[in-house]
Amino acid sequence: MNSSKKMLVILKELIKVLGDEKQVLIKNDAVALAGIVEKKNGLIGKIEEFKGIDFSQDEEIRGLAGQINQLQETNLLLTKQALGFQEQIFKALAKNNTSRYNTYSSKGQMYGQKEVSIVDQSV
Repeated sequence: MNSSKKMLVILKELIKVLGDEKQVLIKNDAVALAGIVEKKNGLIGKIEEFKGIDFSQDEEIRGLAGQINQLQETNLLLTKQALGFQEQIFKALAKNNTSRYNTYSSKGQMYGQKEVSIVDQSV
């Protein structure tokens, strides 16, 4: 099998893995995502074996590379969206960290201690 055909097989496998990654990101399944990252790293290692070979004239490889680029961008946006959502949830839950309890310091002065809570109990 020549290098172009080997590269096509690897790129098609990468497209399949990126599609699986997209579904896992949509489902927000962190455990499955770890396995997919390992698969991607393995495929990247295989692609690096072809370093120095010019595939710019192969239209099929260029088309697959474009698909891979689009899938990567989609997966990156899904990842950013999930992180943004988690940050907003955390901010909403941690909103309740206000001074509520007055205690004495070691010097005998009274000061407010912040409540340690991540749940916003205000209604």
